[in-house]
Amino acid sequence: AGIVPKTVIDVGANTGQFSVAASNEFRHADIYPIEPDPSTAVKLRQNLPASIAKNIIRKAVGERDGTIIFNVNTDSQVSSILPLGDDRQRAFPRSVVTQQISVPLATLDSIFSLIPLAEPVLLKIDVQGYEDKVIAGAATILESVSWVVMEVSFARLYKGEQDFVSIIGLMAKHGFRFVRPLNFHQSGKSADIIEMDALFERA
Repeated sequence: AGIVPKTVIDVGANTGQFSVAASNEFRHADIYPIEPDPSTAVKLRQNLPASIAKNIIRKAVGERDGTIIFNVNTDSQVSSILPLGDDRQRAFPRSVVTQQISVPLATLDSIFSLIPLAEPVLLKIDVQGYEDKVIAGAATILESVSWVVMEVSFARLYKGEQDFVSIIGLMAKHGFRFVRPLNFHQSGKSADIIEMDALFERA
């Protein structure tokens, strides 16, 4: 898609799937993985080269600074600040919350207020329904962002999650247009597409 960032911010890095891919694709970019779950962050550090692991930020990202309760799931990719929605529980009954932990919460604006970012910036957001809150706390940093890769939902996967149409409107307010899907995620019990990774670029 002609994307060549000098900085990659990986919000919701999990065990490093996107950060590892980005390090292979964009070899000269600075990469900042952000992951709130301490046990998942250990695996994240193990999967990354030292040059990227040193940039790991162990926080949840949202609309304010403080602390927040984080729902740890049997499937770490499903862990979220938000409670599981009806569609998620029906499609993936084995994905259950095992514990709730308190984690630090910060806005992207505060996290990067003292970190100079080389432009252009690629921002990836995969936070299981909390994407709109991440955007709410990123008004300043979004001015430096050229592309956003964001997981968006077509089903009730988390309580309080914004749907795809709402996300398109939110991104438009910040000067971004939806370009195309990058991949789809299907329900575990049917062929229904329940979410996708969407590419946005500055209009």
